[in-house]
Amino acid sequence: MLSYIVGKIISINKRTITVENNYIGYVINVPKPEKFEVNKIRKLYLYKHMCTNNKNNYIEELYGFEQYESKEMFLSLININGIGPKTALNICNNDLHTVKALIQERDVQNLSVLNGITPKYARIIVDNLYDTFNNNKECENTNLGQLIQALKSLGYSNKDIEIAVKQIDPSNFKIELSDLISQSIKIIAKNQEDASIIKAN
Repeated sequence: MLSYIVGKIISINKRTITVENNYIGYVINVPKPEKFEVNKIRKLYLYKHMCTNNKNNYIEELYGFEQYESKEMFLSLININGIGPKTALNICNNDLHTVKALIQERDVQNLSVLNGITPKYARIIVDNLYDTFNNNKECENTNLGQLIQALKSLGYSNKDIEIAVKQIDPSNFKIELSDLISQSIKIIAKNQEDASIIKAN
């Protein structure tokens, strides 16, 4: 059984990367392939999916994750009836802290606006994973859902919102919503400024 692989990135495609290890090339499905760089050595935690196609041919596919926590999220998702590995991989393209926090809050509405998550998937994900992620503990009362809605109402894109939420310390979600919005706007503005500098150079 493959647990993880350490190898050189040989090529990058829309959904996959090819990793060379011990003179063997492995095609691996990964979240956000654009984050990888050719010729870089990376470690990926692996999951091997085995299935048959519509011609009844046997197929093996590898899925890889830079963080073990991402692999755990992926495995939790594919254990839900109706969610396959490709859908689970699309969901893992989102910031997983945000996904997990929204599940813990039972916030189906905001979960359903994330990439790869339809309202139907949002409902079954919450129904199946709420107890798992809360581990029988009381869910923390955070302002995450309200923050996302506030930023969307201000006209920020899902990408900008994801960047902001990812950079805010999770412990800060208990502070006043107005302070969270202020922090988020500063993070988004700085990110846009940095992007402009890089583009100009």
